[in-house]
Amino acid sequence: MNYLKQIIAFDKWEELHPLSDKAYRLWLKLMAIANASGWDEWLSVPLLKLKSELHTSSDQTIMNARNSLVQAGRIEVRKGKHGKSAGYRLIPFSESLSGVPNGDGSGVKSGEDSGGLHGVKGGEDSGTYYKQNKTKQNKTNNSDKSPATRHKTQQKFADDSVEMQLAMYLFSKIKENNPDHKKLTDSQKQKWADSIRLMIERDNRSPKQIKNMVDWCQADSFWRNNILSTAKLRKQYDTMAPKANAQWQSNQQRKRVYS
Repeated sequence: MNYLKQIIAFDKWEELHPLSDKAYRLWLKLMAIANASGWDEWLSVPLLKLKSELHTSSDQTIMNARNSLVQAGRIEVRKGKHGKSAGYRLIPFSESLSGVPNGDGSGVKSGEDSGGLHGVKGGEDSGTYYKQNKTKQNKTNNSDKSPATRHKTQQKFADDSVEMQLAMYLFSKIKENNPDHKKLTDSQKQKWADSIRLMIERDNRSPKQIKNMVDWCQADSFWRNNILSTAKLRKQYDTMAPKANAQWQSNQQRKRVYS
């Protein structure tokens, strides 16, 4: 499965099949855990971990959220036996629903109806996880490093991580507007991806919101010349959002008039 594809597909699906706040967040957390596990089919997740992730002390709250996702056909659950944790299986969306093509992670279809910059629950943590290189060579190299340095090395963003895909999506748009724009070094790519991580974790932007803002700012005659990095995208997001949302609402009204 592709992490970014599944999140965008879920956001689009949820617009027509509204879920409770806890059910919405539970799916995102399970998707993040699946991504971190390397896409194990069944995930064994302790109830205590889910309560911590969803900021609740109530077992029933988790049960209600879980049942909502089961009834909606988004997960399967196997009850734990003999004190073991329950098992969860995510039911993936078809890739044709996601709007994100396979390839080098450089883009999302730019012509789709994205549902507005705030057409999804924007206050949710999308559950960012990083893929770690687990080769013997890296284990050997890391053994001589301090814990702080080793942790930093492990948290590199893989090419197929949602952070890197969104970072490279912005870069692809910048290159469309200016084919002579210089290439990014590997170090710069990591920094760009980390800014996306901050947008998701600290600013509570969903991947879909970030993708929509990239589309908008790179189509705007003023902002396309000013948003030339993910750090700048993050810094100027709140400044751009009112105009972007006003334009989106105007376009939606125009569609209703002429439909």
